[in-house]
Amino acid sequence: MATTQNLCAQFKMDRLEMDKIADTMLDNLSSKQLGLELSSIFRNRNLTALFQPIIDLKTRQIYGHEALIRGPVNSSLHSPLDLFQAAEKSGCLFEMDWLARSTAIASFQQQQSQDLLFINITVNSIMARGHRQGMTLDCLHELGVPVDKVVIEITELQPVEDFNLFIESINHYRKMGFKVALDDLGGGYNGLRLWSELRPDFVKIDKHFVLGIAQSKDKRHFIESIKTLAEGLNTKLVAEGIETEEDLRVIEDIGIDYVQGFLFRRPEAQLKSQLCYEWANTRLNPTLHDYSNELAAILIQTESVEPLSPVHWVSQLLHKNNHLDFIPVVENKTVLGMVWRRELMDLLAQRYGHDLHHRKPISKLMDRQPIVVDIHTPVETLSRLITDHKNSHRGDAFIITKNNQYAGCGRFLDLLRLITDLKIRNAQYANPLSGLPGNVPIQKHLQNLIHQKRGFCVFYIDIDHFKAYNDYYSYEQGDDVIRMVSHLVQNTAQRADDFIGHIGGDDFILIRTKTDSFADTCDSLLDQFNTQVKSLYKEEDIRNGGIQSQNRAGQIQRFPLMSLSIGVLVVPPGLIEHQQKLASLATKAKKQAKHSGGNTWALLNALDA
Repeated sequence: MATTQNLCAQFKMDRLEMDKIADTMLDNLSSKQLGLELSSIFRNRNLTALFQPIIDLKTRQIYGHEALIRGPVNSSLHSPLDLFQAAEKSGCLFEMDWLARSTAIASFQQQQSQDLLFINITVNSIMARGHRQGMTLDCLHELGVPVDKVVIEITELQPVEDFNLFIESINHYRKMGFKVALDDLGGGYNGLRLWSELRPDFVKIDKHFVLGIAQSKDKRHFIESIKTLAEGLNTKLVAEGIETEEDLRVIEDIGIDYVQGFLFRRPEAQLKSQLCYEWANTRLNPTLHDYSNELAAILIQTESVEPLSPVHWVSQLLHKNNHLDFIPVVENKTVLGMVWRRELMDLLAQRYGHDLHHRKPISKLMDRQPIVVDIHTPVETLSRLITDHKNSHRGDAFIITKNNQYAGCGRFLDLLRLITDLKIRNAQYANPLSGLPGNVPIQKHLQNLIHQKRGFCVFYIDIDHFKAYNDYYSYEQGDDVIRMVSHLVQNTAQRADDFIGHIGGDDFILIRTKTDSFADTCDSLLDQFNTQVKSLYKEEDIRNGGIQSQNRAGQIQRFPLMSLSIGVLVVPPGLIEHQQKLASLATKAKKQAKHSGGNTWALLNALDA
């Protein structure tokens, strides 16, 4: 606790003031054990900071750490809730909040992490009379922690009584460069109002809505609604309380940005770079336009260095190899960071730069947050990842791993060329009317799933009575129908693993690597189509319930309004080995839906076929 004691002296809360607070506790609560415990905490600075990682689901890497404060072990104030409630009752909430904050910052700095630090600040302490602005910033400056690496996490223990003053206080933190998070959305007093008026950078969803989400449609609908709000307010979401793989899959399926929970790591005093959970070796976040695994084509076998390598040795290595602009830092095949030529050379070229740094291990100067991706990551996903991190990555290269082990590097320029080539290649096979991938990309995507022995779900979508409409109205209006269905399918399919293709004519396909999420998709698609299709008919035809047109035999026949038939084929992992069998079963599922009269969907499990 020596570091925290020093902080107290430096930032207007020296030992005498802490001892004064401790004495006050004894005076006010001399007859209670609570007073003795609070007094001891202030006198001995007896708080401990634990850290729990927050994981970025795009990269599946640690994004930041939340600092969680604990009171003395075997004390009634060990729990943070009990600790801060006792401090508030005793009139020292602000002082306790500051002691907790400085303890967390000091402990984080000692471990020299380059990730984000999420520190909790209670609404009550911000509004307390003793609140003094600038203390946290001074603390960070003294310890050398960049302010843009700190997220102020607002925790509600009581309702906000003066919203204007509260928002003004938070905006003061923002002006100093802090990011802001709203904690426990759904579990506080003013969650949605705080969100709308505070406009935080992050919103953390209370674990009540995450635990057991795999078995609760209501919880899923709630978080899907929150996701929609977050997109409109440009807010990143963190799902707390991830404890099972099943819940994680649902959260990934919804498209939440970050996760936190016991599945990955429990709160610990020491920061850990390794997670307790490992994803299966599957492709990361497939997207609507499947560019397949092409990263191997731009993989560069680059020399790496170990974290304890001296700075002067690494600089000599760069001098001898003028073609090297970057060197990965790797230990036992685990990626730890990246050394950038320009940054290192600029630092050593400064006055006294060489004398100050040449004996240090390179781990002290490396970039701890380079972009690291698995070799199976689709290039479009990697492209979005680079764009999202445009303000944080420091070089023009990324690191590639295979089975979580270092494999090599790739350059942004090579990635750009590859994406351009793939887009040209995909355009050759895209349907010119819908712009969706045609039969060649569809077959390639299905073959990948079969080869990987993954379970998946195929939605075969057909427009009923389309030919009659096309003949009766015009080919141009028929094209409008195709474009409308294309947009509906794309709007309905917003999950990270969805692939949409246009088989040809009025047939579309949606492929999803989730085998238990088809009913809502089908119902939504049918409802949207039924709502919009009437806009494509004349009012007279709508009143008559259809049109008169020629059938395939050349005879005049009455046709009802267009509808959709959706055949859903569920394919368990490893069951089907050939695309011919797959196509036959998908067609069978579609025919079952059409035989039901249209405007419906039919389910076929390949295991039962």
